Amino acid sequence: MNNLDKIIGMVGLIMGIELIAIAIFTVSILYFRSPVVAGIIGNLSSLGMMLGTIFVFVKKEMH
Repeated sequence: MNNLDKIIGMVGLIMGIELIAIAIFTVSILYFRSPVVAGIIGNLSSLGMMLGTIFVFVKKEMH
């Protein structure tokens, strides 16, 4: 049951990160008026948050 809790938590975390990326994309498209620039900014923010999350979990598991 403990692993199920971890999986549900990770799914919630990923969905939260994607919602933040969608918000950043929306603000970027309103500010820059270019879907390409807004897409790059949204994807980079999502990628950065995911890499940060993975780094934190890997570092936590190593200790």
